[in-house]
Amino acid sequence: MDRRTLLGAGGAIAVVSLSGAPARAAVRRPIFEWTRPGGFFFPGEGILTPPPLAIYDDNTAYADASASLPLRPRQAESLRAHAAEVLDDPRNLVRDPDQPVRDRPVDHVSVRLEDGTFRTAELEGWGDGDPYRAFPEPMRALDKHVQQLGRTVLTGGEPWRPNAIRLAAVRLDHEPGAAAPWPVGLPWPDTSGLYAEIDLHGRPAQLARRTLPAGLPLWPAYRTSPVEFLRATWRHLLPHEL
Repeated sequence: MDRRTLLGAGGAIAVVSLSGAPARAAVRRPIFEWTRPGGFFFPGEGILTPPPLAIYDDNTAYADASASLPLRPRQAESLRAHAAEVLDDPRNLVRDPDQPVRDRPVDHVSVRLEDGTFRTAELEGWGDGDPYRAFPEPMRALDKHVQQLGRTVLTGGEPWRPNAIRLAAVRLDHEPGAAAPWPVGLPWPDTSGLYAEIDLHGRPAQLARRTLPAGLPLWPAYRTSPVEFLRATWRHLLPHEL
């Protein structure tokens, strides 16, 4: 099931706040960003994956939308230049068609070039670090660079806790084993297209992030009516998404 197809066919993406005011971007887009905005999925699995790494003009890096750390200018420029070099060569972005693609996650890598324009690559079937080694070595080397910086941010940075989240929900076609009532005062996601995202100012404390025990891919289940159920999760918004 392709999330991109669902959204194009009527899956709603609403951008609102708890007060009903539109969310406004107040920060320029990152000079480098690695995200996973789409791909194939089963209802309830981790559709919404936090961006592994985003770096901004002031050299501040954000990992998994959960921690931030000011990098040394040479650290930020090293990654930006590395990404620009890799993405500049189309051969680095060609996936080996003979390698299997199991769940077809799609990663996006974006970098600002020296002339101020951006270059973005879509990596289909990248998965969790290109496990089938389907992409050329320069792309895997860039991923290692990103992972290294991400670990640096997560271990040495400060928690990133803005008062704004991205809520994702997917409609279920069955009654789950356990489902909590949808939190009072929280807008109902429009899951008429199966999947929906809502940007909210204010983090609802009663909205869990993951089904226990930790490590399971299922999101917490909720009941929105006697016969309607959904699963939902959330992450903090990054600066350019606020």
